[in-house]
This record gives sequence, structure tokens and C-alpha cells, in this order.
Amino acid sequence: MKKFIINVITFLAIFAALSFPVQWMVDKGLKKSDYSTEYKEWDDITKSRINADIIIMGSSKAWRHISPQIFQDSFKLSTYNLGMDGTHFRPQKWRFDVYTKYNKLPKYIIQVAGINELEDAPVDYNFSQYIPYLNEGYIERFGNWGFLNWKDFYIPLYKYTHSTGIMKAGLMGLFNRKDDRHYKYKGFLSLNWHWNDSVFKATVKEYPHGMKAGVAAATYNDFIAYAEFCKSHKIDLIIVNVPTYTGYQNLVTNPDYVPGVYKQIAAKYNLRYIDYSKDTICRDTAMFYNFNHLNPRGVAILNARLIHDLRDEIK
Repeated sequence: MKKFIINVITFLAIFAALSFPVQWMVDKGLKKSDYSTEYKEWDDITKSRINADIIIMGSSKAWRHISPQIFQDSFKLSTYNLGMDGTHFRPQKWRFDVYTKYNKLPKYIIQVAGINELEDAPVDYNFSQYIPYLNEGYIERFGNWGFLNWKDFYIPLYKYTHSTGIMKAGLMGLFNRKDDRHYKYKGFLSLNWHWNDSVFKATVKEYPHGMKAGVAAATYNDFIAYAEFCKSHKIDLIIVNVPTYTGYQNLVTNPDYVPGVYKQIAAKYNLRYIDYSKDTICRDTAMFYNFNHLNPRGVAILNARLIHDLRDEIK
């Protein structure tokens, strides 16, 4: 029995000695790869490459809608879009906290705030983007509420078992000398697609009696902490509700509830709140490619209106 225990300990020691360096190499390579479309932004954040005067925060309604180039041209201030695909506010807040760890504080934040962002869905969508960055506080925040958990953090190489080809991508990325991940510009990409109502029809079918928007306590508290941080550090936080298709808005049984929460927060902390949910653009499917996202034509109109509305705010 003693010999067996010694053999097990020896095996575990050898495994750890080999696996931790391999994990370090895979993580390093993943950060330079395009296995996840979010790696470029995470890499820029943690390498302190951004340091922008204006940052744009939010979900896909941020990174597909708000153009850093237009803001830079209009206000002559460096701008970067940190929008995260398919997220509610809590992962966005975590990204912001990691950002401030490695970059100077911005002067302005454009926070795109939709009807669903204050909910608290599990952090499981596009989870591969988090794999090389678990040591940035992910487990402490989402270890009990995300797809990735303590086993992925503490057991070497285990976190790669969920994603086909991820270790190969990481090892190949390790030898990338040139960063050719240019499909986004500073985190932004407008998708040139035509209107497709298939996702909207599926949503209507899933919620035949409509759906109720909610606010989770943990997410609300994160947003309050975010607003207080911005106030204490003299960051001008601007909350923007971007257009969504009117048909989708009509599915929500309490459409004024979440915007009302944002308005209350804005009033309490003296923040600018801009709401485009009733804009005429929302009724025109020629401006959208699905119920949640504008196409380039709609993006151009939204950015022009937002720039105009912020002329007296951003200086």
C-alpha cells in the first residue's frame, strides 16, 4: 500500500511538472490566436495597448453598432470598443475591471445598455474567450455561475477538454510572430447582412405570451459599483439604449421597466442617459439584419445621431 501511494504521488508530481508548462504555453499561444473572436481585445487589454480616452462598453449591441473610427474623427479622442458578444452586464464589468488594471482610465465611457443586460444569466456563451484569462479574477466572480469553474482553474489542462482543437490552436499560436487579426477595428465590426426574421420568429414562438424583462440584484449591484467608480474617478459615464426592432420590443410585457431603472441610476449619479428605443429607425427592417442588430446602413445613422447628441457632452 505504501508503495502504491508513493507511485501515485510520483505520477501526480511528474504530471504537474509537465502539464503546467504546457498549459502556460497553450494559454500564451491562445492569446495570440483567433480561436475566439474576443482574444484580440483581451490581448490588447492585458498588454496595455489601449489607453483610450473613450471606451465603448456593452454586449454585441456595442461592438456591432458603435464605431471607434467615427468617434475619433468627430471628437479627436482615441476610442476603443470593448463590447462582448452575448453577455449581460456582469462579464462586461469584469472586463472593465481588468481593463483598468492594465490601462489608464478613460475620460468617457459609452455604456450600451439594452433590455436584457441587467439580468444574470450563467456565464457560458462563448466561454472559450475566458480560458487563457481565468487568473484575472474570473473564478472568484463566476466560479459558481459560469460554465468554467474551480476544476478548470486548479486542475492543469482540464479547461481545454471542453473545446475541440483549442490546445492545437494555442500551440500553433505560440509561434505567430505577426498579429493579422484585423477583422475588427479596435473591437468594432458592422455586419453587412440583410434582414432575416428567422431568429425573431423563433423568439415569438418561444414566448407566445410575451417575455418579462428583469433586473437581478447581483447585476444591479455591479452596475451601481460601476457608476460609483466612474463618479469617484471623474469618468463621464454615458448610458445609451440603442435601437432594436419594434416588433421585438412589443414582445416585452414590461418595456419601460429596465429603461426606468437606468433612468433612476442616471438621475442618482448625474449621468447622461440617451434612449433610441422609440426612434423611427426601430420600425424599419431595412436598417437591421436581425431584431437586435443594425446593418451598416442603420449603424451609420445611429452613429451620426449619437455624435450629434453628444456634441455638448464630449469635449
